[in-house]
Amino acid sequence: PPEALVAAVCPHDDHLYAAGVHAHATERIASPRLLLVGVFHRARLWELRDRVVFDRFQSWHGPWGPVPVDPLREELLADLPPEDVVVDNTMHCREHSLEGIIPFLQHRHRDLSIVPILVPYMGWERMEEIAGHLGAALAEAVRRNGWVLGKDLAVLISTDLVHYGGDFDHAPFGEDADGYREAVARDRGLIREHLEGPIEPARLRGLLYQLVDPADVTRYRIPWCGRFSVPFGLETVRVLTERLGLGQPRGTLLRYGTSVSEPELAVSDATRDAGLGYTAPSNFHHWVGYGAVGYTLPAE
Repeated sequence: PPEALVAAVCPHDDHLYAAGVHAHATERIASPRLLLVGVFHRARLWELRDRVVFDRFQSWHGPWGPVPVDPLREELLADLPPEDVVVDNTMHCREHSLEGIIPFLQHRHRDLSIVPILVPYMGWERMEEIAGHLGAALAEAVRRNGWVLGKDLAVLISTDLVHYGGDFDHAPFGEDADGYREAVARDRGLIREHLEGPIEPARLRGLLYQLVDPADVTRYRIPWCGRFSVPFGLETVRVLTERLGLGQPRGTLLRYGTSVSEPELAVSDATRDAGLGYTAPSNFHHWVGYGAVGYTLPAE
């Protein structure tokens, strides 16, 4: 779609594997100010659930210099109920689901500023409640600052898709070429059924409970990293646009790939010597899916 994205879903995996899919999301973001909604892989270490995690850093590292945390963070923390949030730098330091996207965003916007949050375990009812509060707080900030959604503020949501193979204890279709094709088809089906088209609570709830056990949300059914970040982030976007009277955002798949299918990022020997290398194997026993999905507002 030609319109500016108000939100996007983007992978966060190894740049050598996932860079092409990263760029399909990040290069379409027109706003230099972003709410980043991340996975909290380490939530179990803190036994954290039912709250989102902000940081207190002044800036994050970027390849073109520091990336400041936007003053919007303080506006949101002032507006959100205290029981909805945790503010903890250590939790962010132990997480990788947002830092890997920063170089791509800063390549697009040298004046990038961010508000990073992490989403740990939570069921749909609590997710809907917190996303409702956050979406309303964002809408108030947009009005207060005179911003245009998509131009002055956008939301980027981090996730890798299926983690497949014996190394992940998840190979329901087998570990050969046929099993790979079936698992890819399932990933694409989940995107089509829950992420493309209009953002709707029932579809987001359906995605959450396709990915986790409704009776125990700490248990995977399908190992997507963003089992919580994606439905939470998109429900936040839905509430935000509804509060602003902007209509229902619609999602479009921009690119799908896997660590098996994607061409390796071409980098110089100097870059490799500086430390960029594979973080994991990629074969039919161990591969990861990636999706870039962009969200636009309906035309007037």
